[in-house]
Amino acid sequence: MRIAVFDSRVVFDSLPERAAAESEFALEQTKARTMLAAATDSLRAALDEFTRVEQVLSPRQREATVLHLRAKELLVEEMVANLDQVILRRHGELQAPMRERVRDAVREVRRQQRYDLVLDLAVEGAVVDADARVDITSAVLRQLRASRPAVSRAGWPK
Repeated sequence: MRIAVFDSRVVFDSLPERAAAESEFALEQTKARTMLAAATDSLRAALDEFTRVEQVLSPRQREATVLHLRAKELLVEEMVANLDQVILRRHGELQAPMRERVRDAVREVRRQQRYDLVLDLAVEGAVVDADARVDITSAVLRQLRASRPAVSRAGWPK
């Protein structure tokens, strides 16, 4: 069996499109932060206004305003959660073509130099590509089935 290793950090750092992707991602993060800041500022202004006029509001007006403010606060919280998801997804989208290129290059080098297994030093223990002959998944599954613990009538392992 022939095993090779590579360091994806070094490879990614050498990709010419990496800088452009990072720049685009930084710009999109800045836009997201700006949107969030605007929503937060709007909520803060509404709270300040409520504090200023609270004493002159009727109980019914006060309750309606508090409910409105709470709804606005929930929208800001939802925006934060959504922006986090969007940013993570976008980061993955920007990196996906680079990851695919690296994977293809590793696969080709593995085939040309006849390695059975390629490990990435940047991700401890990560297998980047492997010949089907070194895939022991079915053997592990057989072993797990064979070594299943005996089960009592109550359904608990003995």
